[in-house]
Amino acid sequence: MIDLHIHTNATPHHATWTPETLADAAARAGLRVIAVTDHNTTAGVRAAQKAGARHGVRVISGVEIDSGFPAGRSDDLLPFKLWHVLVYGADPDTPQLQTLCRAVTERNRLDAEALRKRLIRAGFRLTGLDDLRRPPNVADIGTALGKSNDLPDRSLDDTDESAGMRYILTQLPGAYRPPAVDEIIAVAHDAGGVAVLAHPGRSKGVYAIPATAEDIAAMAAAGLDGIEVYYPTHRPDQVTMYRRLAQRHGLLITGGSDSHHPDQPLAHWPVAWCQDFLERLGSGGITK
Repeated sequence: MIDLHIHTNATPHHATWTPETLADAAARAGLRVIAVTDHNTTAGVRAAQKAGARHGVRVISGVEIDSGFPAGRSDDLLPFKLWHVLVYGADPDTPQLQTLCRAVTERNRLDAEALRKRLIRAGFRLTGLDDLRRPPNVADIGTALGKSNDLPDRSLDDTDESAGMRYILTQLPGAYRPPAVDEIIAVAHDAGGVAVLAHPGRSKGVYAIPATAEDIAAMAAAGLDGIEVYYPTHRPDQVTMYRRLAQRHGLLITGGSDSHHPDQPLAHWPVAWCQDFLERLGSGGITK
């Protein structure tokens, strides 16, 4: 059994699995292969691999990168959709990957800083940012903006974060500059890894609009290597659709829990479901 999408406490302010508790829990759960895929950092991979070796669990090197890609249809309201791309199998210390991770984090910080000043000048009330004990990121700005209740045409279904981010993306073009999916694909390939689209069927407001067949086709044409077909919130019809799209475009299939904390269950996907992915990686990024 495998789980190819897990976060450790190397994910800043976002996850609590330590390498040791994760490796121990994976072994106890009968997992033979896992992947550590922290947000925009590979800082936890080496420690997780060492812990995995002690517990008889192979740990694949991974990282989950924030990104954007043009919307698949001309009638989409957003100029681009927000995606997460999983990069697997690259040496976690490779300069190309480290440069990308630093660039994503720094670009987000600078965009957040500029957005904060711009929105305050425009008369928006942004509260709570000074309580973060760290520089705010764009998501923090979106949440503060959503809480301000100053937004026009807010949907009743919006969370504060989604409402704020929708305004930023649609009304302030160019204010948020995540790297494009094809940029991440290029870095992944240059570093000897593979690029996989994370949770394509997840629905989470503006942050996760389920991928259409057009979206998958466009990213496959840009060099995408695979899609995360198996994911806890994917409906059976979505699993069927994404599996067929993977076959149509020659994409690898992966699956993972996206667990960030010990109280979020690890996945137990059969190895056979992701066999082509594991064969593609060979021994790259996997502990002996």
